[in-house]
Amino acid sequence: MLALAADDVRVPVHAFAGEARGPFQTGTVEELWIDTARDELSTSDPTDKRHLMVQIWYPASFKGEPTRAPYALSRELYPRDASTTWLDAAAAVRTNSVLNAPIVCQAAPFPVLVYSPGSGYPHFSGTFQTEFLASQGYVVISIGHTDVSRIERFPDGYVYKRDRNMPAVSAEQRQTLSATEMLQQWIRQISELQIPVHVADISFALDRLQSLNERRDSLFYRRLDLSRVGALGWSLGGVASLQASHDEPRIKAAVNLDGRLYIKAVETGTRRPILQMHANKERPADPGAAGMETMLAGDSLFWRMYSRTAADWYDLTVRGTAHRHFSDRTLFEAVDPALMYPRLAHEITNRYVLEFFDKYLRDSANTPFLSGARSWPDVDFVSHQGQP
Repeated sequence: MLALAADDVRVPVHAFAGEARGPFQTGTVEELWIDTARDELSTSDPTDKRHLMVQIWYPASFKGEPTRAPYALSRELYPRDASTTWLDAAAAVRTNSVLNAPIVCQAAPFPVLVYSPGSGYPHFSGTFQTEFLASQGYVVISIGHTDVSRIERFPDGYVYKRDRNMPAVSAEQRQTLSATEMLQQWIRQISELQIPVHVADISFALDRLQSLNERRDSLFYRRLDLSRVGALGWSLGGVASLQASHDEPRIKAAVNLDGRLYIKAVETGTRRPILQMHANKERPADPGAAGMETMLAGDSLFWRMYSRTAADWYDLTVRGTAHRHFSDRTLFEAVDPALMYPRLAHEITNRYVLEFFDKYLRDSANTPFLSGARSWPDVDFVSHQGQP
C-alpha cells in the first residue's frame, strides 16, 4: 500500500463515520498508568519504572451530539518524523466516541477485552476495532507497550529512550546462519526479551481494572465482568495476546491479527480458544530459496501450535489484504487498487472477531461464520474443535 506524506493526503474529519457500529454509543478515556513494582527493562536507568499509556473504550450514554474525541488524544507524546507521518495526516480526524462520557448503567457488567497494537504503533492504532467492539457491549482497554509504541515522553514529564533489550541479529550471524536458523534466533530473542514484558503489561492492566471495578469513585465501578476477559492484538500485539492466553489465567480467549509466532506458546499450545487471521498480499511472487525457506518455516509454526492446542482454534486468511489492513493505518493512506478496500477488510475482521468473543465470553450460539454455516468469498477458513 502506498503511504503518502501528510501534505499529500487529506483525511476527512469523520474518517471513522463509515465504520460499522453496534447498538451502543461509545465513550473513551486515556490515562498514564505506572507499575511502580516493575523496573523498566528497556532503559539503562535502574530507577525507571514501567510507564504505560492506555486508552479505554466502553459502552456510553449521552444525549445530543457532543464533540467527538480526536483520533490521537496526545499527539505531542510521539515523535514527528517519517515513522509518524500518518499521524499528522490524521490530525483533524474525530472518532465516534465521546471523551469521559458516562458509562451505560445496566444490570449486568460488561465483558473486558485487552488490545495490544503492533510494534512501532501507539495504543490507538486499532481504533476501528476497539471502538466497534465497545459499541457491541465490551469494555476494551488498549495498552501502549512502551518499548515498541514509539512514545518519547509521558504526561508526568518522564522522557523515555530505549537503549536496552533490543532484539538484534548481528552481521556475523547473518553470514553464518541459515534462513531457518535466523528465524529461530529472532523467535528466541523476541520471546525472551519482549513478549514476557508485554504479557506482564496485560496482567498489570487487569489488576488495575480490578481496582477500578471496586472503587466507588471510578467510572467503571461494578461495570466490569473480569470473569469474562479476552485478549487481542495486531502483529506483535497479536502474538503477545496468544502468549497471554497461555500465561495469564484470566484470559479466556485470544485473537492474533497477522502476527508471526515469536512466542514460546508455539511449543506448548494454549488451553484457551484462539483465532488467527492472516494477510496474503505481501509475500513476494519469487522469494528465492532463502525467502521460501523462511516463509515455510514461519508457516509451520502455526500448525505446530495448533497441534499442541487442545482448545478450539480458527485460522483465516483474508485474500487481498496487506499487513496494515488489520490497523487504522490504511484509512490514512491512498487506496491501492490492487488490494482490498480498507473498510471491507475492517468489516471482515470485526465480524469474525466479534463472533469469536461472543461465542467464548458470552456463550453465544449465533456464530454463522465461525460455524461454517455462512462463508465470506474473500476468506480462506480452517477450524478445529478441541476437546470439551
